[in-house]
Amino acid sequence: MSKRFLQLAAFVGLFCVPQFVHAQEYPLEVSGCDLARNPKAFDGKSIQTRGTLKVHFEDFSLGISNCETRQGIWLAFGGDVPGLVASMVNDTFRKPGVDLEVNGVSFGINKDDNFRRLYASIAARHGDKPDYQVTAKLTGTFFAGEERQLANGQKNFGGYGHLGCCSLLIITKVSDVETVPPANLNLHGVVIGVDGKPVEGFTVLDDVLGGSPPVRQSTVTNKQGQFAFSNSGQQLRIQNPSYRPLALTVEPGGAPIQMRLEDAKQSDWTVPVCGQVTSSGRIGFSVFFALPETMQSSKENDNTNVFIFPRGAEAVSAELFISHSAGEVTDVGDSLDFKWFEERWIKDNAGNAIGLDARGRRQRGEYWRTAIFLGHDTASYELQPDEQPNAFDQIIDSACISKR
Repeated sequence: MSKRFLQLAAFVGLFCVPQFVHAQEYPLEVSGCDLARNPKAFDGKSIQTRGTLKVHFEDFSLGISNCETRQGIWLAFGGDVPGLVASMVNDTFRKPGVDLEVNGVSFGINKDDNFRRLYASIAARHGDKPDYQVTAKLTGTFFAGEERQLANGQKNFGGYGHLGCCSLLIITKVSDVETVPPANLNLHGVVIGVDGKPVEGFTVLDDVLGGSPPVRQSTVTNKQGQFAFSNSGQQLRIQNPSYRPLALTVEPGGAPIQMRLEDAKQSDWTVPVCGQVTSSGRIGFSVFFALPETMQSSKENDNTNVFIFPRGAEAVSAELFISHSAGEVTDVGDSLDFKWFEERWIKDNAGNAIGLDARGRRQRGEYWRTAIFLGHDTASYELQPDEQPNAFDQIIDSACISKR
């Protein structure tokens, strides 16, 4: 399930248990076992603990073993740093520049080299398998949650995390990061222009994938067209409207990467205004789409999502979604685990870039596409391996921009 689809799902709140944050000058050093054995003793306090981060589907928690307790401690980053795992918490999206707020208190995060190394390490994966076991010293604020009685007669604390499983540690600072096996997260390469020569002064982006927006670094090429990153993620990007956008999956610590520029005019998708095409029977928000007779649509009650499905079927069977966000949509293409992957600029009649269209086919055979228009409107699908995207592509490709 893609990040975009996950955002449409119902979820249990990550920050749902009212607690107080106690004034405290220095963090208390405490072991993970002590936190788990006696959560109430550290409730609302600034603490520092060293432990292994568990980063799996529906599990972003502090690794606790041999502690004679089943108490879980869910993890969340402060600041605007999204989580990495799909879960009922749905914390994989954060608004850029806005600190995390829990129970009326804001929590930032120190985005130094230690943080970047940790985040890149826990995000590194091949398929669903993490590349590293990551241990670090975590500083932050701890919330015990509510005490509750278990079916076996024992007690624990919960209300945070997946299905309210756990207590909560909000991470505000990271240090002493170690990985098994040792991680080489350095990456370097060169940008080659359309003329075949190295390009100086060109911006290259490096994304750590997982949450939305991704944790991103940027750099500029030198006179030899060279660039380099430390604590690199697994995706390099080019996003210059004069050239075709590129999302390239990379292996940090490997051989130098060569990125070749392609003139954007060869791939640009120019979307007309609706006055130049018929708007009768079209559906959408700021961008409108034509439905073939074989399809029908249904809007959600909040009027921000349109489900498109075969005529005569139920809306629950929809696989193509048109949505509108009041805020800026930041979720773009993820090139990992694809047999093929491509992007192109969406432009208006004046040649201005107004969006990005990304599509591909995963290693397991699923077709996937997300087209983001005007920063707010999205058309997206993710299909099973035995389904073809032709009918859905026809609908997305019919887009026109409202004159309003």
